[in-house]
Amino acid sequence: MAIGQSKLHEMMRRRLLLSESLVWVNAFDSNLKLKILEWIRDDQLTQRGVDSDGDIIGFYSLTTSFINPRKSFNTHFTLNDTGDFYRSMFVKVFIDRILIDANSNSFSEMTQQEWFTDKILGLTDGNIELLRIEVKESYIKAIRKALLGN
Repeated sequence: MAIGQSKLHEMMRRRLLLSESLVWVNAFDSNLKLKILEWIRDDQLTQRGVDSDGDIIGFYSLTTSFINPRKSFNTHFTLNDTGDFYRSMFVKVFIDRILIDANSNSFSEMTQQEWFTDKILGLTDGNIELLRIEVKESYIKAIRKALLGN
C-alpha cells in the first residue's frame, strides 16, 4: 500500500474538512427540531402550562370559562386556542445558539399581554437535559459519518 493511501490517511484527510460548527448545525436535523417544539408544546404548555423557568404562565378566569367552555376555570394557560401559535413555532440553528420563535398573529397578540415573557418559547431545565442527550448522539453520528464516510 502506498504512503497516504491507507484508511487512516483517508480519515486524516476527512478530519481536515471537518468543521465543528457545521457538525453542530447538522446535528439539529428536522426530527430534532420537531422534538424541541414538541417538548415546548406538549410537555411545557399543554401538560403543565409553564415557561422555561418552570413557572406557571397563568390561569383561566371564571369569566373566560363562561366565554369559552374549553377553558376550565382555574386551569393553566395552554396558549393553544386556535392552534395558530403552535403551528407557527419554529427552530433556527446558528453556529453559537438556537432560536425558538413563532410568527403568528395570535403570537403577536400574546406579546401584548401582561403575562407574556420571552421565556414562554424556551426550554425548561429538564428539556434542556433531553436536548443535550439528543445533540450529543447526533453530534457523534455526524462526526463518525464525516470521518468514516458512511
